[in-house]
Amino acid sequence: MSDTVIHNERGAAAGDHHAEDAQAHHEPNAVNIPSVVMFLVALAAAIVVAALLMRGLFRYFDARKAEEAPSPSPLATGVRLPPEPRLQGAPGSASSPAEDIRRFRQREDQILDSYGWIDRRNGVIRIPIEQSKRLILQRGLPVTPQGGAAQSAEKKR
Repeated sequence: MSDTVIHNERGAAAGDHHAEDAQAHHEPNAVNIPSVVMFLVALAAAIVVAALLMRGLFRYFDARKAEEAPSPSPLATGVRLPPEPRLQGAPGSASSPAEDIRRFRQREDQILDSYGWIDRRNGVIRIPIEQSKRLILQRGLPVTPQGGAAQSAEKKR
């Protein structure tokens, strides 16, 4: 074996493990606990101060808004409704969307299933859909003359 001695960074020989040497060369605590605690206390105090300032600011804004709001006229009565047409579900609206669509479809069905004038001067009427289907089956669709469509298009120009 060789007589070479290996030294570490502290100058101690490898293999020399004395109890007092180990205690003398321990790593110091890098965290300063009292400083961390003081920082956390200061942070909590700053948060509390900021919250109290915000609460005071909001109370100031509420008081200022109440001062600026005009008092209601003594002649004003009840709730003012918006002008017509009103949105469904808005104050003053008489019905719900489901009720509106039901009434709309009922009116359309009544128009589609009844007789009525479209243009009285020219003699144009509407007839129920089922009646018009039967008439088309009996009479057939109207046929235009062979050159009629082309001639009428040229006349319009």
